[in-house]
Amino acid sequence: MHIVSCFKVVPEEQDIVVTPDQKLSFDRADFKISQFDLNGIEAAVQLAGEGDVVTALSVGGKILENSKLKKDVLSRGPSELCLVKDDAAFEGALAETTASAIAAAARTTGFDLLVFGEGSGDLYAQQTGLLAARILGVPCVNAVSSIEKTDAGIRVERSLENEVEVIELPLPAFKLRPPSASRATSMFPASPR
Repeated sequence: MHIVSCFKVVPEEQDIVVTPDQKLSFDRADFKISQFDLNGIEAAVQLAGEGDVVTALSVGGKILENSKLKKDVLSRGPSELCLVKDDAAFEGALAETTASAIAAAARTTGFDLLVFGEGSGDLYAQQTGLLAARILGVPCVNAVSSIEKTDAGIRVERSLENEVEVIELPLPAFKLRPPSASRATSMFPASPR
């Protein structure tokens, strides 16, 4: 199985400064992997079995050249790293632009399962994963609390208000992972490669 876990690089919140004119200054901010996407990376690595490949995928600007960030993401278990860098296109890009780039990269690398965090640590718009699924033409299941492999694909559980919903999906598929204590996730079955 080829699992692609998508992540966003965001400014370290504690380093953001409010200037006297009430604007945010990122001048001294270090960058990190979005906390929400760390859950997705962890889920991908935990799901991968022997012979499976986990690719970490991100799109962005020049910050993706940061060797510390590359080491950070690879130290969390992915065996491959795919970075789509374009300063002009991705610096401050909206979710649809980012989702389009992710979808194009996923088509290029191929995938059986795409994994996203629930949202990003900066805007938390919760749109990029859903838009990527739409662009790829694959269905989505969100708020997933657990995932496991089956002979036919994957089985996910969604923790709803008064019940737990179990959904079986054929591979390839797509998922989002919220940061809750229950480790919720979203899945999108993809069309075959």
